[in-house]
Amino acid sequence: MRAMIGAAIGFARDDMSVRTDARVDLGSLLDSLVEDMAVAGGHVTIVPGPRAVVRGDPAALRRLFANLIENAIRYGDGAALGWSMADGIVRVTIDDSGPGIDPAQAERLFEPFVRGDPSRNRDTGGTGLGLAIVRSIARRHGGDAILTNRPEGGARATITLPVD
Repeated sequence: MRAMIGAAIGFARDDMSVRTDARVDLGSLLDSLVEDMAVAGGHVTIVPGPRAVVRGDPAALRRLFANLIENAIRYGDGAALGWSMADGIVRVTIDDSGPGIDPAQAERLFEPFVRGDPSRNRDTGGTGLGLAIVRSIARRHGGDAILTNRPEGGARATITLPVD
């Protein structure tokens, strides 16, 4: 219960906090996150894309991508990151090789306190705020977040952000 209350307060605080507006080299941010997760024992790979600079809050963007990578590691046995650019938009994908998601629930998973794992076991799931935070941060930065299943199996989280 304490963890859930703490997460709810953090979610509300993040939504109201003052934001830094800086130029962020997305490749550097993602490389750093992948290295940190790998050192912590997570199976994470990255295929670098073109140089992509976005404008926004570096700490918030780091949290967005850390949430998605942690989910891929926890529920999908690892994370594979990559990105591409077209028409002034950078598209970052985080793939896993887990069981995928229920397509009928994909949109709902972005709502606060909705979990993909219905069990109450804290070892198998969080508070249900991770994806709500992801979408909130993406949209504050002029982008969006979606979840889909990959044809070869597993889930894909896609983040779109405008390039600076």
